[in-house]
Amino acid sequence: MTLQPAYKQIQSYILRSIDLGIFKPETQIPTELELCAQFNVSRMTVNKAISELSQKGILHRIAGKGTFVATQKHELPVTKAFDIFDEISTSGNKYSGHQLQLKIIPASAEIALQLGISEGSDVGYCKVLHFENDIPLMLEERYVNHAIVPDFVKQKYGDTETPSGYLQRHFPVSEMEHTIEAALATKSIAQSLSIKENSPCLQLSRRTWTGNTLISYVNMITAGSRYKLKLHSRIEN
Repeated sequence: MTLQPAYKQIQSYILRSIDLGIFKPETQIPTELELCAQFNVSRMTVNKAISELSQKGILHRIAGKGTFVATQKHELPVTKAFDIFDEISTSGNKYSGHQLQLKIIPASAEIALQLGISEGSDVGYCKVLHFENDIPLMLEERYVNHAIVPDFVKQKYGDTETPSGYLQRHFPVSEMEHTIEAALATKSIAQSLSIKENSPCLQLSRRTWTGNTLISYVNMITAGSRYKLKLHSRIEN
């Protein structure tokens, strides 16, 4: 009988512990040093085992904290407007949010183009970091036509209110446009999401209309290990 390589034995132990519910989603697994001692192997061997499981989305590392069991990937719907508060809450997990910036800014040439307004026009801007079970999940930067939604910058976005939730309640979405790109985490994004710099990410840009009026443009970025895209289409003959 051929024994598994040491790193495979470590992976089998971790996977079995997850299956048995010993290691639950978003709980920390033993440290690399603890696994080294448990299996009497080098740290390089443990690192190889954990790295492979992280690449598969089974584990995820948080800088300065350790390695955790990943939750099932969230589906990122691209055919409907979604509110991250609802997405997390309906999955039975805890949502929290941290408002980083909220202010009125002059529209740059790019933002003016995205919102269909004149360069220099007032734009409501917010930057919010969304958390699931206290783990940073998504960084959102949103630009809103201030002439149409002047109260946007008067809200407080955090644990009970999201920019998307506020807009959907007061300005029902009639039309959307999505752009989805693969991206690598910059240093600042990596720090916000507690991932390594240059880690693969998903970036979703979305413009929304209410009636015939374009009101919002948003960029949302999340670690690639934490989200997957979902598209359902009806094919007409």
